[in-house]
Amino acid sequence: MLLDEAEIARARDAVAAELAARGAVARERVGVLGGTRPEMVAARDAAVMCELTVIPLHPQLAAPELAHVIDHARPRALVVEPGRGAAVAEAIARHARHQPAVIEVPPVAGAARSPGAAADLPAGATLIYTSGTTGRPKGCVRTAGQEAARAAELVRTYGIGPDDVHLIACPLAYSAPGILLRAARRAGAATALLPRFMADGFLAAVAACRATFFFLVPTQYQRLLELPVEQRRASDLSSVRAALVAGAPMPPALRRALVDWLGPGRLWEFYGSSETGTVSVLAPDEQLVHPDTVGRPVPGVELRLESAPGADGGTVGTVGTVGEIFVRSPTVMSGYWDPASQSAAWPGTADGFLSVGDLGEQAHAGAPLRLIDRIHDTIITGGVNVYPAEVERALHEHPDVAGAVVFGVADPRWQQRVAALVVRAPGSAVSADDLRAFLRDRLAPHKLPRQIAFVAADELPRSASGKPLRRAAAALL
Repeated sequence: MLLDEAEIARARDAVAAELAARGAVARERVGVLGGTRPEMVAARDAAVMCELTVIPLHPQLAAPELAHVIDHARPRALVVEPGRGAAVAEAIARHARHQPAVIEVPPVAGAARSPGAAADLPAGATLIYTSGTTGRPKGCVRTAGQEAARAAELVRTYGIGPDDVHLIACPLAYSAPGILLRAARRAGAATALLPRFMADGFLAAVAACRATFFFLVPTQYQRLLELPVEQRRASDLSSVRAALVAGAPMPPALRRALVDWLGPGRLWEFYGSSETGTVSVLAPDEQLVHPDTVGRPVPGVELRLESAPGADGGTVGTVGTVGEIFVRSPTVMSGYWDPASQSAAWPGTADGFLSVGDLGEQAHAGAPLRLIDRIHDTIITGGVNVYPAEVERALHEHPDVAGAVVFGVADPRWQQRVAALVVRAPGSAVSADDLRAFLRDRLAPHKLPRQIAFVAADELPRSASGKPLRRAAAALL
């Protein structure tokens, strides 16, 4: 439904008054816990109006996970969606050492036919906790200036303006939907919220609100492509001018299928992280020209590739070689939250470059960036590096593979061996030997999975954004 900005402002003012009554002062932290609903937009606006740092929190966090963030960030208050205050307060009382005030947002009435203009609020500072795929979630400290630069980049890149309708179908607790919400509203666009993503419901929402742009992760696009062809053809996507994707590796087969369905000029991919903001963008006209890349660096972003640890001590890599991606730009975070100092601890280089552990390759400065994998996911078998994402891309080219996660397992002879969990396409009886025979024409022998186990789609370990959870996959083998 479309946001009613007058209703948002009413709820925002009520929450802001409650925060002030609880003693919140500028630059303190406040958690915002709730789903993709208008009350949580009002909660974020209230925090920004009070000059507080917003900690976006996913409504499905288990009590111990929520307690970890609460104890780590020590927010002044926790603002929650209507009806959840008592349950959240009880969970915090049982599991957390720090006890913030719990404030419920007043219910926001139905959307107006004419949403009106959003309040002219700054982007606001955030403390965003990572997905924790390599351990405990870390808090990314992002100042109001860094978030404003990030919002401006989004408006500039995608040409967002007052004629747009932005449909949000991902949790607002995630980094990309949260900053897109702020960017689009500041640019004068209308906002529509879909509380729960279901493929057929999403297509109906696009048609109903005449959405002009939206952001989805690859898993959501895959769900759309699994709908019957007749249903997709009958869906009205004529209003859509930009379909954004990011958050996880994009298999080339999925990219081709999306371009075929959406048509030319609509699909945009961007690469970045909570720590860096947008790093690169693959524009619609390059989707099929450079399908194995994540696009070109956006203006203002400086890239530096350094040889991966263990190669030659971390020296600057040569053009065309695989290296660790270091980024410097106005949108890079201040650092990770340090509870001891109550400030940001900078994990990057002295000259301002930051790495989040991704490996990439670039033919020359300004060329499309090829994302290889994450450093900690690299498999070393017989002294040779194997990048799981490359093997996953090859597996996804097989028509009987609906999903795959590749990882390394200990091997007494080779140090590690390549293994994979695979989801068969519906009705398929493809075997491990069939897949290895298929891969022999696409990969070197040392990259072939020595072990392949088949699992159901809901058993494949992936994060909510579709990132492979390789440690969890190894535990299932």
